[in-house]
Amino acid sequence: MPQQYARSADLPKLLHGVAGRKFFMHPLARHTSLRIGGPADAFVQVADVAALKHVQALARHHDIPLFVLGGGSNLLVRDGGVRGIVVVLRGAFRGYDVTRCVDAAAPSEALVHAGVGYPLSRLAMQLAQQGWSGLEFAYGIPGTLGGAMVMNAGTHLGELRQAMVAARLLLADGSVGELPSAALGLRYRGSAYPAGAILLGATLQVRQGRREEIETIMREAYGRRQRTQPLWLPNAGSIFKNPPETAAARLIETLGLKGTRIGGAEISPVHANFIVNVGHATAAHVEALIALIRDRVQQAYGIALELEVRIVGEEA
Repeated sequence: MPQQYARSADLPKLLHGVAGRKFFMHPLARHTSLRIGGPADAFVQVADVAALKHVQALARHHDIPLFVLGGGSNLLVRDGGVRGIVVVLRGAFRGYDVTRCVDAAAPSEALVHAGVGYPLSRLAMQLAQQGWSGLEFAYGIPGTLGGAMVMNAGTHLGELRQAMVAARLLLADGSVGELPSAALGLRYRGSAYPAGAILLGATLQVRQGRREEIETIMREAYGRRQRTQPLWLPNAGSIFKNPPETAAARLIETLGLKGTRIGGAEISPVHANFIVNVGHATAAHVEALIALIRDRVQQAYGIALELEVRIVGEEA
């Protein structure tokens, strides 16, 4: 039977034998793109599957909450922080390799095997520099491949499920497996991975193209993002998913909510579906703006906005 996790003071002893750097009562604000977030009871950096399995087994045996943190770019961590263990995947989880297809019917295609910790935008650019097409949409999207796998990240150019072939997973029972993308429930800004699974990596399919053409598409798309999104301020990307047949930003803007502030959080005057940290914002400030937007949109249009940003942790 699991031994009940009692308090954060137990964690240094429990995690002593785990390979990797460990910090306790570690502030998460420095690990989120909003620069907001209270402390994690334990913050563990692991470099390989063996160390990750060790942490997973400890968490399961002692009934300790376990949260895997990616790039922190689509995340709001509440001011009270995160209980249990927060894991960041480094080392072997930040590599990739390209294997050309040997199938005579697809000589210009290749498979990319990448770890979940690899930055998505960097992966797109490095593949482009090698003349591989298929991830143009991903250039400029912040965060890691793992976060993109969870969110089925995308832009007007496409989304991850169009390139994704399979996912490699550490399952809840401690075994490692691979599932085809068709079994992952990938949809608009969402997915359905097995309960308790930890993502390890993905296999992506790319095709040969002209480097100059690929990079031109990527630069133009990123230029559009720079013109239309407040990328110079801490933010978590789009706060809400777009409802059918309309855009969340359009609904928010028509209600005159751009520029509305609560504490240090502001509905961006540049893009109404972004909430930015204009100085010393707290998660409570951001959540208050989220509630305000939802209430106003519901009252005006009868539409219940669904969050795209993920909210974790406890209130202060």
